[in-house]
Amino acid sequence: YFLGSYMYTEASSPRAKRDIARIFSSPYPATTGSCVKFYYHMYGATMGTLNVYARIGNQLGNPVYSLSGNHGNLWDVVEITVKAPSSWQVCTVYSLLLSLI
Repeated sequence: YFLGSYMYTEASSPRAKRDIARIFSSPYPATTGSCVKFYYHMYGATMGTLNVYARIGNQLGNPVYSLSGNHGNLWDVVEITVKAPSSWQVCTVYSLLLSLI
């Protein structure tokens, strides 16, 4: 039993090659170490790449987590520690690399 919300990005038709979805959280205050926990389900031949960033100001920087391809018909969990000297946001970027079209 889990409480929370979920975000969904379609990875099959009518999506097109190189489509990108960006989802931003509300801002969080500066931190010396905050846990970001999320679940993902990446199943099928059309899976692309999931990148998660800790956006500080207008800078995405490098992903704090990245995953590509088919990972089976199951939900898996990721926990990331974020350190940020000022206000920050979680930015999830999903890019579709394959196409059914």
